[in-house]
Amino acid sequence: MIHIEEVDKVEEELTYSSISRHVVETETCGEMEVYVEGDLDKLRDTSTVFLTVHDVGSSYLSWVQFTQHKEVREVRNRSVFLHLSVCGQAPDNQELESFPSMQDLSMDLVTVLDQLKIQTVVAMGDGAGANIVMQFAMSHPGRVWGVVLINCSATEGPDAVDRGTLLTSPRLLVGINKLHKDKMTKKNSSSKNEVNFKNLSLFESAYRARADLTSQLAEKISFDTLLITGTKSKTMKDTEEIHKEVKPGTCSIIKIDDVKDVMTDATDKLVDAIILFCQGLGLMPSARRRTSRSWSVSSQPKTFERGKSMEHLAEPSVNIISRIKSISLTVPAPLAPRPSILARFAVD
Repeated sequence: MIHIEEVDKVEEELTYSSISRHVVETETCGEMEVYVEGDLDKLRDTSTVFLTVHDVGSSYLSWVQFTQHKEVREVRNRSVFLHLSVCGQAPDNQELESFPSMQDLSMDLVTVLDQLKIQTVVAMGDGAGANIVMQFAMSHPGRVWGVVLINCSATEGPDAVDRGTLLTSPRLLVGINKLHKDKMTKKNSSSKNEVNFKNLSLFESAYRARADLTSQLAEKISFDTLLITGTKSKTMKDTEEIHKEVKPGTCSIIKIDDVKDVMTDATDKLVDAIILFCQGLGLMPSARRRTSRSWSVSSQPKTFERGKSMEHLAEPSVNIISRIKSISLTVPAPLAPRPSILARFAVD
């Protein structure tokens, strides 16, 4: 059963397209809230559908803020975004008595898609949300076109969560993100829109208690995967480890220099990476990206080749990215039946 209500304004500072709140009854996690951005009834069968899952200390609004970035406008207008609100993490949610495991959260995403009548998505997750998305895709590879994992860890807890940093982060101070920080600074006397700290602690504990998935990566990641991390992120080494473990031909990694929080500190580069990834999957072929970037892209090191600047690749298939600067590639021959993100570059 799904309960739906319209969300006219999530934040006063931004103008949102239609966002509706769907409450999906699941077997393990109980009620799960999904905030749908876009016309689901009109676009579910004809457009790209994105599923997003947020990190500990954040909420679905961190992804809503991302989709409101000016560089995402063209993608947003032709797509549907399903923003999952992890149990108890939305503003003003009631205090929880218990919390599901990371595996339970991932498994119930299938119920969410079934109830919303969505067959296949591009799934994107940040931090703990990336772990949830990864487990979901590993269990149900047929339900994803591909996955985008930001600052993801496949190792067991508890060291991937820095509680000292978490408790002083701008997102947590307001329960959501920088948008709420600005708003709450003006309204210090109000508790509205603050995250429930007990619920957040439960989410953090569930993330710390997650299982080690490293040994399963080579066997179960058979879908196109894009790993994104910042060189200042605590999870960079974990992200690199995932990249090493996955079989060649399905996984690429982007490391953004001098960045810790990719979603807030390198939004424009993240947008370009997602668009490029989707175009590699055959989705959104006409979506345009910015013309100047400084990330690096690589895939599993089967054989080592001299890195090539995108400015020197003259193949017709890379015309769309011919003006992107300072991107280096090391590309082995793809082994997966479905082309990976880098296959569109026609680099051998």
